[in-house]
Amino acid sequence: MDRYDDIRPFAQNRVKLQVPENTSDYVNASPIILTSPSHPSQPPLRYIAMKEPTRASIDHVWRMVAEQTSSPAVIVQISTMVEVTMSTLYFPENEEPWNLNKSNLWGDDWKAKLSVISSEIDNGGTEKSKLLLHVHGEEEPRVVWHYLYTRWDTYSPYSLDHLGGLVEVMKSSWQHNSPSNPRIIHCDDGSGRTSVFIALDHLIRELNFGALASYNLPQEGDDPVYNTVEILYQQRQNMVHRQAHYLLLYEAMKKLWHDKYGVVAEEGSGESAAWRREESSPREQCIDGA
Repeated sequence: MDRYDDIRPFAQNRVKLQVPENTSDYVNASPIILTSPSHPSQPPLRYIAMKEPTRASIDHVWRMVAEQTSSPAVIVQISTMVEVTMSTLYFPENEEPWNLNKSNLWGDDWKAKLSVISSEIDNGGTEKSKLLLHVHGEEEPRVVWHYLYTRWDTYSPYSLDHLGGLVEVMKSSWQHNSPSNPRIIHCDDGSGRTSVFIALDHLIRELNFGALASYNLPQEGDDPVYNTVEILYQQRQNMVHRQAHYLLLYEAMKKLWHDKYGVVAEEGSGESAAWRREESSPREQCIDGA
């Protein structure tokens, strides 16, 4: 059922389907929670990091959406157009609705109908679709917003020229999501680009809180990027496991910080601890070997 057998959720931190005993409650998805270190009284950011659905897991994924979210819900898919053509489409392409769980996989008669209402592509290359998930027995269908962001190949350097489009996806996905819902994020393996998206979304909130205002000053101590990745690393396997992804977080946050505070780093100037990785850290040794 998994596209990659080597990336699975931790047994102690996985989404479990609410199904009858002696049936499979498995879906390759992990709940992710990030609390603001600067404003701990604020509600934490909640996500579900999910591996890209396969044909065999489509019913599992939509049952998870029905059980873990309310209306409206959000799914963000990070895939290139080449990856999209090779992957499994998990919602309708046209007005013809899908009937989910036609085989009564779990034996409890859970059923749902899935349809697409609208779809549009913005000038940043993001396709936003409005879906309706009508679970059998519920009076009203649920709204699910699906975002497909295509400007990011995991094996190629990410151009910061496209960063504005990615940030807009984060803003829009937050605005369209019910406050109580986790946003569901996935790439092909549910770890690399997925984890960078989640980490960056959290760090941008800290930036907006003003918590990073002094990070242009020479200092030692807490590194918000490093600390965020460490928290993610405890919640799902292989989060930010490529060195390029790790460095992207620093470069993206530097750019966003400079854009917010109107400061341009001078060439050859020293960087603060916030924008520098500790060379001897065990975490860096781990990702260098990825």
